[in-house]
Amino acid sequence: MRILRKLGAVTVAAALATVTLAAPAFAHAVPDPSDPASYDFSDCPTLPADLDPARWRCEVHLATGEITLGRVRISGIPMRLVHAEGPLADGTTGQVFGGLQSRPTAVPGDHRLTMQVRYAGYADLVGNGPDPGGLYLMLSVRGPGLGDHCTIGARTDPIKTHAARLGDTSTIPTDPPIKQFTLQDTAFTAPAVSGCHGRDRRLDAQLGLPATTGNTLTLQAAYTYRMYSSR
Repeated sequence: MRILRKLGAVTVAAALATVTLAAPAFAHAVPDPSDPASYDFSDCPTLPADLDPARWRCEVHLATGEITLGRVRISGIPMRLVHAEGPLADGTTGQVFGGLQSRPTAVPGDHRLTMQVRYAGYADLVGNGPDPGGLYLMLSVRGPGLGDHCTIGARTDPIKTHAARLGDTSTIPTDPPIKQFTLQDTAFTAPAVSGCHGRDRRLDAQLGLPATTGNTLTLQAAYTYRMYSSR
């Protein structure tokens, strides 16, 4: 579990524990982000005892995205992200990260490979002023001979995305409302692969990694929330 505190332009993170989550409904079907029934709050992170649950809420984010890393473009990536946010004693907004889930997606042009988005240790979903917040990612790569630890990026060298909203936000007037919007980042770098059973260089050459330019992340995203006092 992680609490993020916004103090001016500085983010202070207090690491409390590591949360591993499962989302059976998400694992078996692509949820409809406009349907309130798609938002499962069963795995909201536990709040520390000194926070007031009446003033904190759990947010469930659903997204379908496209990511370009080097020479590969993966479309239709499903993502589900859960976190909590609310006021801290000093009046700033705090966050408790819950988890990120996705599923393997086939790599175009090579049916033997799949990639799966994974959380890489940092999430700021509040932001501060001009800072839109950020989410660090890595991608698990699976295929013949690559083993179980092959990734693009790692917690020590993550894909550092800072996506900003594009265009307007639409609201579905449910209770609570569902917010829908587009997020995009075109300024991040894509690290090399690692942990691929000695095939790192060959895979980097195939995928065009590492890549400092030309990388993009676009998400069609939606979220809604539930107050902890009503769960």
